[in-house]
This record gives sequence, C-alpha cells and structure tokens, in this order.
Amino acid sequence: MNQFSKTIAVGTEDRLFQFTRIENVNGVKFFITSKDLSQKPISFSLKQNEHGLNWKLVPGSLRWLYDIEQELSDAIVETRDN
Repeated sequence: MNQFSKTIAVGTEDRLFQFTRIENVNGVKFFITSKDLSQKPISFSLKQNEHGLNWKLVPGSLRWLYDIEQELSDAIVETRDN
C-alpha cells in the first residue's frame, strides 16, 4: 500500500498520521504528515533500518516524535504485512 492513515496516541491525545511510501535511488522511505499540539502541520520521514526490520526517523526530526518512533514503525510494518 502506497498511502495509509493511522491514529497514534501522543501523550494523552490521539493524532492522525498520513503515511506515503516513496521510493527513489536512495531506497524506500515513508513521508508522514500530521499536526502538532497547536494544530500546525508537520512533516517528517522514516527510513528502513539496515536490517530491514524496523523504520527509524530521519535525523533532525522533532524531538517528541522519538517518543512514538516505535509506534510509527509498527504502523508501517503492520500495513506492509497486510
């Protein structure tokens, strides 16, 4: 699936994340958009780790995203397996 949405808990709030698969000469990554606490649009990417099992935030991502990095990775893995 090239695009999907997933609601993930961020602290005490549920937020909707839109995932888009992108493939280029550097490999596959997922471009993700959402809104922050003040409803400002944000975007960031996850790349597959060297073992191909998990997805990691691209360096320079907002700090609070690292708290939910595993949930973001799990969303991709679950969708890719279906």
